[in-house]
Amino acid sequence: MLAKGPPLESLLEFLIQGVVLGGLYAVFAVGLTLIFGVLDVINVAHGEFFALGGYLLFAAVALLQLPPAAGVIAAGAGAFLLGLAVHPLLIAPLRRRLGRRPPGALYLVLTLGLSTFMQSSFLALAGGDYRQVPPLVRGILEIGFTGVSHQRLLVLAVAAVLLAGLFAFLRWNRQGMAVRAVAQNPEAAQAMGIHLDRIFALTLALGVGLAGVGGALMAPLFNVYPAVGFPLTIKAFAITILGGMGNLVGALVASLIIGVAESLVVMVVPSQWQNGVAFVVMIVVLLLRPQGLLGRGSAR
Repeated sequence: MLAKGPPLESLLEFLIQGVVLGGLYAVFAVGLTLIFGVLDVINVAHGEFFALGGYLLFAAVALLQLPPAAGVIAAGAGAFLLGLAVHPLLIAPLRRRLGRRPPGALYLVLTLGLSTFMQSSFLALAGGDYRQVPPLVRGILEIGFTGVSHQRLLVLAVAAVLLAGLFAFLRWNRQGMAVRAVAQNPEAAQAMGIHLDRIFALTLALGVGLAGVGGALMAPLFNVYPAVGFPLTIKAFAITILGGMGNLVGALVASLIIGVAESLVVMVVPSQWQNGVAFVVMIVVLLLRPQGLLGRGSAR
């Protein structure tokens, strides 16, 4: 006798949660993919900018009593500005000494050092305690026999707006087109008069700025602590590989696939297996299609 399937309302609830989770993964992984596609840098410290966004929201809302919207803006702006400083302070000097494309292992060591420094800074300034942030919006939207919190809907809505804005910027804005040109051929872009260091700094700032906003949006759903972003960074690497290294659309598609898969898998297996879903899917896809879902791409 066949086992009875899950109720339709439960399936709908998990599906909605998966899309919301996929939206968060997309904001995070698309930023990571953008940085890799343009700078050829694997940013191990990406998760710390996510944590920075959570801490800045906590400081703005819980300590300074600012409106939630102001806290989210502060989180994104803070991560963006710090990212803007990382390139001239850390990456550009390495490029000048070792050429345009230093060995990738050097970037891994460099960004791992930045990750450790940022985690230590969070620990020194905020302590190791878990910080709780109140929901930015309250209430539940009833959908049939199930419901989804307004906070999760806010995460999904802001993620959609941010990603749409990023793709529009890259497609129609002059600076965005310069980012795409550098991603495709840095030498040709430089010959056309594009200032590479400025584009590299802008790209890094945009990528980590997205992570900062993601951290702020998710802070009310998860506690904030110094290493909160590190597991997400590892998962984002799997998503980036799954979608195709350097391909933004691939990262978006892979994020949604992983988010929905992680949410639905708990209906049939214990929740302890949830965090392994991304890596299982990645391995299966790479065995069938080694270049990832959408192959090798640039910031297009």
